[in-house]
Amino acid sequence: MQGPVGFRCRDCGRPAHDPLTSFTPLQLIGGLALATGAGTVAGLLAGRIGFFVIFLAWFGGIFIADLLTRFVGYKQGPVMVGILFGGIALGAAIAFGIETATFVASMEGVPGGFEPFLGQYLVDQGLWAALAAAITAAGAWSRLR
Repeated sequence: MQGPVGFRCRDCGRPAHDPLTSFTPLQLIGGLALATGAGTVAGLLAGRIGFFVIFLAWFGGIFIADLLTRFVGYKQGPVMVGILFGGIALGAAIAFGIETATFVASMEGVPGGFEPFLGQYLVDQGLWAALAAAITAAGAWSRLR
């Protein structure tokens, strides 16, 4: 294999520490926290704007990918993809939980309770959260690759 000082065998030519794909613990934890927080914000916005999430989530994914890439120092590879997609999915799940808790708290004083409305609400919010996470991840992937 060609190296900076000439030809070497594959074992000797392979770097022991690849700076493009290896992460420090701070980069891993901070990157996951950043992606999760941004995914939560994207999920909460999706719950508020509904249909328009189809148009805005793509750009949110691009923004999250740029933010994460700059935070971890322009790293690449499967770990970076895992951090990005895992954070977006975890953030969408957190946003779904927050939206559901807010709905249940707002329906406390309603006669008959919130149970008749809860099933339809969970389906609606679950679909928007899943759609927002998928579109956000697609936008992030378009920027990351």
